[in-house]
Amino acid sequence: MRFWNTVISVSLSVLLLVACSNSESSKSGSKSSRDDAGHVKTTEQSSLDQSSKAKQDTVKNHNVQSRKVIYNASLQMEVKNLPDVQDKIRDLSSQMGGYIVDQRLYEDTKERQEGYLTVRVPQAQFQIFLSKVKLLGIKVENQSVSGQDVTEEYVDLQSRLKSKKLTEKRLTQFMNEAKDTKTLLEISNELSKVQEEIETLEGKIKYLDNQVDLSTVTINLAENKVVVPGLENNQLNTWEKTKKQFMKSINFLVSFLSWLIVFVIGNLPVIVLLGLIGFIVFLIWKYRRKKIE
Repeated sequence: MRFWNTVISVSLSVLLLVACSNSESSKSGSKSSRDDAGHVKTTEQSSLDQSSKAKQDTVKNHNVQSRKVIYNASLQMEVKNLPDVQDKIRDLSSQMGGYIVDQRLYEDTKERQEGYLTVRVPQAQFQIFLSKVKLLGIKVENQSVSGQDVTEEYVDLQSRLKSKKLTEKRLTQFMNEAKDTKTLLEISNELSKVQEEIETLEGKIKYLDNQVDLSTVTINLAENKVVVPGLENNQLNTWEKTKKQFMKSINFLVSFLSWLIVFVIGNLPVIVLLGLIGFIVFLIWKYRRKKIE
């Protein structure tokens, strides 16, 4: 009997020790710490704060690495053969995944051929494209490169779009739960407005994506060659010029005779009256002269 009493006592002592040990470990697990502002934080809260801070740092680093910048460039060059250079620029832009927006060829007031091109090229090929285009010219007279950082605008649009989509989702749920027609119409009108705003925001985001992904390059070309119209224009020769002048003379005579006929016939009554008066005056003058003699 004493043996069993001893076993039971030892077992109870072991259980008490284990319970005390668990109690101490739970207290140490909820040990408090103070932050820099003097607020009490548990170990679990501290770990959550560190995790949140790590996530924020990751987001910041991601934003720095993926900034949205719109690049534009302008080139003014002198070339030897303008049409040939335009063709080479078009082929070069196509090879790099770009395209021509606008292309023109004309003669300026100094009788020099000039050309104008607007090219869109992927941002990754932007600098390479500029370098290769400059090699096609005799001289680069002017060059300018500019960049517009639209990261903040882009992030703001995405944030607004996310908020509008959440609103759209809630309105859709409310509309599905609506029981009377009036409430249903009000929610439907509000939902339509939100959906229009979503489409507008998505359009702006797509526009910024396009402007960022494809850089715009404006190229002005001037050919280093004076065009002499008199020597190169053989549309009119001497015989054709003679026929042209002869027809001008005929047209002048016909026009004059036509005017004279219209003048005489149109003013015939006045001409007859003036002729009659003149004849009477002539007879009186002749009669007086005879009388004097």
